[in-house]
Amino acid sequence: MPKKVPKIVRQVQEYKKRKIDYETEKSVSFSQFHQYYQCPHKWYLTYVRKLAPYQASIHALFGTAMHETMQEWLDKMYNVSVKKAQEMNLIELLDQRLRKNFKKEAYLHGGKDFTTSAELEEFFHQGVNILDFLKKKRGDYFFKKGYYLAGIEVPIVYPLRNNIFFNGYIDLVIYDEFSDKFTLYDIKTSTSGWTDYAKKDDIKISQLLFYKEFFSRIFNVDPKKIEAKYFIVKRKIPEDTEWTAKYVQQFEPASGKIKRAQAMKRLDNFVMKYSMRTVVIIKKKSIQKTQVNGLVGSVLLRKIYTFVVKEFIFKPIYNI
Repeated sequence: MPKKVPKIVRQVQEYKKRKIDYETEKSVSFSQFHQYYQCPHKWYLTYVRKLAPYQASIHALFGTAMHETMQEWLDKMYNVSVKKAQEMNLIELLDQRLRKNFKKEAYLHGGKDFTTSAELEEFFHQGVNILDFLKKKRGDYFFKKGYYLAGIEVPIVYPLRNNIFFNGYIDLVIYDEFSDKFTLYDIKTSTSGWTDYAKKDDIKISQLLFYKEFFSRIFNVDPKKIEAKYFIVKRKIPEDTEWTAKYVQQFEPASGKIKRAQAMKRLDNFVMKYSMRTVVIIKKKSIQKTQVNGLVGSVLLRKIYTFVVKEFIFKPIYNI
């Protein structure tokens, strides 16, 4: 007899993503936020001028394929049985996902020259090692009794300000009925794991802090009952170590009230400074509307046009 699913788990499972009307609304993602803090000029060229479009890569291809393979395996484990999940041919599934996503990337982003057959084969065999390790050590990372899979790719759409929404997806959400806690997982693929430097990068780790904050608000869950972890799978491990090397690294960043407030303040700063402004350009007798990036656009246009900038009035989205 199937176990009864807790009400809060059903709420997450049945949650419908709010649709964003891109004619009147805008969205920002963690990727935009991260790129802005890495290089504001590159962010401007990519997201405003559209001059630096997405480029396919073997790392993105492999990451997507591993995400999909692991998620299908865990879905089978939690919603069918551990036995059925362990019987799955994950190597064949990974191969199918790599081939499917390779064709998709090649079609959407112009050609197949972003990788080679040798590179694809290398990444595939590294993925096989990861999956083999996960199957053998499944009980060290994922438990079944008393645990529920609340969602895979759980959508997070939350209003920030002036018709601007945060838009993202949580890779994995698991609920423990014994502790009455949720764990939010963000799956990362890495060459050899995260260094201490990466773990201390406040911008890098902000992703899970955002997810925890918005998950708490959307589903009205006490943040103290939410844990957030990076589940990092490593393609390469040291061969000369005297200890049994692990293909998995888990990292749970500090995500208390102060840390989340600091992350939200950085997000607020990003949205406030680099929100799109409506610039009305008066050129001779015609009026043309365009989207530019605040001061950068103003400086570029000042030499040629007379214009009026309509600025928004901002209010903090998070108070410390």
